[in-house]
Amino acid sequence: MSDDPVVAELEALKQEVEQLRREHTDALERIAVLQVMQDVARSLSSELNVEPLLQMILGSAVQVMGASAGSLLLLDQETDELVFAVIEGGGGAALEGTRMPADKGIAGWVVTHRQPLIVDDVNRDDRYYRDIAQDYDFTTTSLLCVPMIARGQVIGVLQLLNNDPGKYFSAADREILTTFAAQSAVAIENARLYQSLREERDRIIAIEEEVRRRLARDLHDGPAQMLAAIIMSANFVKEAIAHDAVDHALKELGEMLPVAEKALRQVRTLLFDLRPVILETQGLIPALKSYARRLRDTEDLNVELNVTGEFGRLSHNAEVAVFSVVQEAINNAKKHAQASQIVIEVTPNDDDLVVSVRDNGVGFDVKAVTSRYDERGSLGMLNMEERAKIVDGTLSISSQPGQGTTVTLELPLATNLA
Repeated sequence: MSDDPVVAELEALKQEVEQLRREHTDALERIAVLQVMQDVARSLSSELNVEPLLQMILGSAVQVMGASAGSLLLLDQETDELVFAVIEGGGGAALEGTRMPADKGIAGWVVTHRQPLIVDDVNRDDRYYRDIAQDYDFTTTSLLCVPMIARGQVIGVLQLLNNDPGKYFSAADREILTTFAAQSAVAIENARLYQSLREERDRIIAIEEEVRRRLARDLHDGPAQMLAAIIMSANFVKEAIAHDAVDHALKELGEMLPVAEKALRQVRTLLFDLRPVILETQGLIPALKSYARRLRDTEDLNVELNVTGEFGRLSHNAEVAVFSVVQEAINNAKKHAQASQIVIEVTPNDDDLVVSVRDNGVGFDVKAVTSRYDERGSLGMLNMEERAKIVDGTLSISSQPGQGTTVTLELPLATNLA
């Protein structure tokens, strides 16, 4: 170094300018990355299918941040596990779908502490979950892991890897990826909500279609057949009168009248099933009494209603849910169980209301039926379960071949009283 103070000052200025130039270049690079990330984040909002969205998020992060590989892990709240949802690069495709405890590894630390983390050498970090690397031959050196938080809840983590010697993540990388992860988490939650709404729409359409099929079947097998018989009898009466066979006409009319009355009762029962007005005006117990009486009058069924104890009027949603579960259970008993007797029991206690429907039908293997329920094309059991969830209740089904079936709905009274 020169002893000349002017030269020394010029050298210092030169170094300062060089430092400023490097900082300026770094700032421009960060701005460029932020701009790209912002453009990517805007495009995420237009993708409403979860799987392509996850691929887009991770692929964009790996590419823009210049990482060697990356992974996106989603948190399964029910099992408290992190699931490798998407893998990008690094030969880790076999990891997809792999689960690990949500409190293990660097990703688990990030989830637990809700903070981003840079690790320059994971092999020297005690938090590194080596079981994954050993089981799947997946090597990692430098790692950047950030939490994905939406509406105050951690839904997963986004982590990037650098395996190139001497290449590490910086604090600026951490800030950029943290911001991008937050935007991505919101996009994922929106896509999940859209998917949930779409599934609910499809479920409602399927239920409506099943109701239409059931109504068409009931109309065809019941009132339609009787009306056809009435028309035939009316034509016979007409011909009898035309030939002055009044006695035959009167006899036919006498036989026709009970058929017409039965057809009317069945039509009224169908209308009652579709919209039981008495449920809205008088409440659950009067509606169940009327329903049981109609079944005894129109079906070859011995239906008994037992109410033990008293309770206040339930909310509209609760009454509809309970009545619908009873209807569905009885429809299943009529259709599948070949039951001749059905007992409806309503029992309130200090905290809950217990409603059960017991039949003396053929019964079934609950576990076997449930395991292949999607293949059966029927939504009856699913409808009852969802009705139970609406009122914070629980549904249980007890049955064995040859021993009948009991469907029990238990719901809390405190949250379901009117």
